[in-house]
Amino acid sequence: MKKNVTIKHIAEYAGVSFSTVAKALRNDPVVNEKTRVKIHYIAREFNYYPNILAKGLRSKKTKTIGIILNDIQSPFYSEIYKVIGDVLNKQGYTMILCDSSFDLELEKKNITTMISQGVEGIIISSVSEKSDNIQIILDYDLKTVFIDNIPEFSNINYVYVNHEEAASLAVEHLIENGHRDILLLNGPEGLSSSQHFLKGYMEKLRASGIEIKNELIRFIGISVEESLDTLKNIFFGKDSITKKDFTAIMTLSDVIAIGIYEAAQQLQFAIPDDYSVIGYDNILATKYLAPPLTTIHQPKKRTGLYSINLLLEQINNDSKELKKIILSPELIVRGSVKKINRC
Repeated sequence: MKKNVTIKHIAEYAGVSFSTVAKALRNDPVVNEKTRVKIHYIAREFNYYPNILAKGLRSKKTKTIGIILNDIQSPFYSEIYKVIGDVLNKQGYTMILCDSSFDLELEKKNITTMISQGVEGIIISSVSEKSDNIQIILDYDLKTVFIDNIPEFSNINYVYVNHEEAASLAVEHLIENGHRDILLLNGPEGLSSSQHFLKGYMEKLRASGIEIKNELIRFIGISVEESLDTLKNIFFGKDSITKKDFTAIMTLSDVIAIGIYEAAQQLQFAIPDDYSVIGYDNILATKYLAPPLTTIHQPKKRTGLYSINLLLEQINNDSKELKKIILSPELIVRGSVKKINRC
């Protein structure tokens, strides 16, 4: 009874009338406290979320789509939801946008809010690939497309850019330019994209016969500030490594790479003469940096288009076919990587 639970189901299970359940759920004092507590308990057990938009609408066609992202301020995500929004506007749909801030509890609240608002489908970049929050969506049988990761569930749709391949491309480019000691400024350790990126980094180093140095791996927040602070700690002797222990820096995000540019200004080092830098995402700002940032391009517009078209196909055609789309990243060579000679 976890899927598509209605007030009618709760009423039958509780042995009371439909109206009693409706009143109890809105805490109407007409219903005695014992009955109210019982009905609220049953509702929680069955994962019931009141659909405030679809009350009385048998079709439950709200023409509303929920978008749940980990950081709506990120230029990476903003390009994706801009594409999604353009498609929805043309199709006569409304978009509800929520930010989970990489927080599982906030993500759960966002999911239950979307369900209660009667959205017809969700596009979500989930915080984790195996959390109970994903199970809530599956239990409710809500049309959903996951982006930016591959949840560990078989019955899902997703559009995913291969983060392992992206890291491999970055490492390969640096190695081709003579770099062996590569500092990785990765995202938060618990983030699935960070783990995929780390795997690609390590596997490429290993395949190239280069020692993996764990001290050159950092997990930080995806922000300019945390990137800047990490470089400051290294330069000021507050880290286990020194500024002489690496010749190149690669990052999970262009935002982190921009923090390195800020560090170069404050700490007086040159890019790429002192350190080569390579980012990931290819956000618009990167080509205007000095020097322009070499980065790995994520096909953000294609991610947005594939995900919303897939979701609308599921909704409009009531399609049950599962689709798993994996997109390849692309190396964008600019001016932030220098070829060095090894002794």
